[in-house]
Amino acid sequence: MIRAVIIEDERPILELMKIIINKNKHLDIIGEFTDPNEALESIEQLLPDVIFIDVEMPCMNGIELAKEVMRIDENIQIVFVSAYEKYALGAFQVNAVNYILKPITEEELNVTVNRLLKNYNARKSLLTSNKKNKIYSLGRFKVYGDLEKEIKWPTIKVQELVAYFIYSEGEEIDKWHLCDILWTDSPPKKAEHNLHSAIYRLKTAFRDGGIEEIVSYEKGKYRIDLNDFYCDAWEFETFIRNNPLVNEKNIVNYEKIIDLYKGVLFGSEDYLWTIELNEKFDRYYVNGVKNIAKYYIKNKSYNKAEEYLKKAVKKDPFDEEAHELIMQVYSHVRQKIRLVSYYNNLNKLLKEELDIEPKESTKKLYKTLLMNL
Repeated sequence: MIRAVIIEDERPILELMKIIINKNKHLDIIGEFTDPNEALESIEQLLPDVIFIDVEMPCMNGIELAKEVMRIDENIQIVFVSAYEKYALGAFQVNAVNYILKPITEEELNVTVNRLLKNYNARKSLLTSNKKNKIYSLGRFKVYGDLEKEIKWPTIKVQELVAYFIYSEGEEIDKWHLCDILWTDSPPKKAEHNLHSAIYRLKTAFRDGGIEEIVSYEKGKYRIDLNDFYCDAWEFETFIRNNPLVNEKNIVNYEKIIDLYKGVLFGSEDYLWTIELNEKFDRYYVNGVKNIAKYYIKNKSYNKAEEYLKKAVKKDPFDEEAHELIMQVYSHVRQKIRLVSYYNNLNKLLKEELDIEPKESTKKLYKTLLMNL
């Protein structure tokens, strides 16, 4: 999604703009400001893709504000909003994407978004890189070859064999290990025969997808050459492991990486050998969304923080750190009723599901937050 910030000095108009913008599936409001100076201070941390700027503001002209934004990051796109046409010429001198007359309408916003998407897609760094062959394994299992068509697997076992090679990331695998994983209950000779047949059909499927000579065999070990493949799971794991903290430099890519997570490895395919692997990826995901939430709390974007924390507790309802962070968000926005209700619901959940009480740290935090409201 395109990350948007709104700068409008009149609160009623800003609220109306939020309603219209939130209806568009391509836009995600990450910040809103009535004070342009406060907005400028936050731009470097928020790193929006587009800013909707009111032209007529008492403390700073919108066009001058846009010039300041360009000094911070020339890639940020600007959309001006005004009640008058007379500022349009000056607006386009700072390369505005559009100049919208108030009141903003869904139709005019759609025109603007189409322009934004063209620029955004042309500029953004694609996570999928330039590799033609693609593997999508988070929440689904699809493989695309040189012909950009999905490769179809002739049998369930061939599909599982491919999945295991992907899990092994191109490493050599002993043939008897493969037999044990895929044909546990079969006699050795039968399992070996099944493996040879599956390998042959695997090669044929890849060949039909435009990929030749992908399988090699030496000294009793099989290997699939995956060097020319992009895989969402590899990208996800590598990024999360290499970026334990979220900051203004990596927040955009961090959110894109988290969006890669669509569910368990290989989707609905129920492979026994993925149980521990899925637990690891679940931890990566939950820790990742909590890290993003902490970044937004630090930068006082509490709505975004709550959005990500709810993703964490949806995946792991018993992650008390996520629950504690949500309570902190409610404290920051002075929502005492929501804080009390949330803590009571957490108590109920832990009692009914695990027959335990919240951790002492959670109880202590709740009392402290309550006293300060």
